[in-house]
Amino acid sequence: MLVLETVLRIRREHASGKAIKAIARDLHLSRKVVRKAIRAPEADMGYRCEVQPLPKLGPFQARLDALLEEDEARPRREKLRLTRIHDLLLREGFDGSYDAVRRYAARWRQVRRRDVMDAPAFIPLLFRPGEAYQ
Repeated sequence: MLVLETVLRIRREHASGKAIKAIARDLHLSRKVVRKAIRAPEADMGYRCEVQPLPKLGPFQARLDALLEEDEARPRREKLRLTRIHDLLLREGFDGSYDAVRRYAARWRQVRRRDVMDAPAFIPLLFRPGEAYQ
C-alpha cells in the first residue's frame, strides 16, 4: 500500500519528465506500481475489504461465540487456550484452520473491549484533602 506522499511524488516526478523505470528504481518500487499510481484517478491506493467472508467458520460461528462467552466467564486458571477451543470445534466437524479461529477470537475480544471502554464513567478531577488516598 502506498501512502499519499509517495503517490504525489511519483506523479510530480512523472510530470517533470522522468521515466517510469527511473522513478521505480529511485523509490524502490515496481514499474507496475508506478504506472498504477500515475493512472489512478484518486491518490488513495489502499485496499479496503469491507466484509470478511468466513466460508469455513460461518456455520460454526455461533458455537465459537458460545465457547468464547463461556471461556470469558471462567476464572483465569480454568480458561481454555485457543488451541483447545480449535480442537473442540474440530471434534464437532469444523475443518478450518487454527488461524481462522485465532483471528475471529481476536476480533471478538476487541469488540467486547470496545464495548466496555465506551461505558460512561465519572472520574473526579478535584478531591477534598485526604480523599484521594482512601
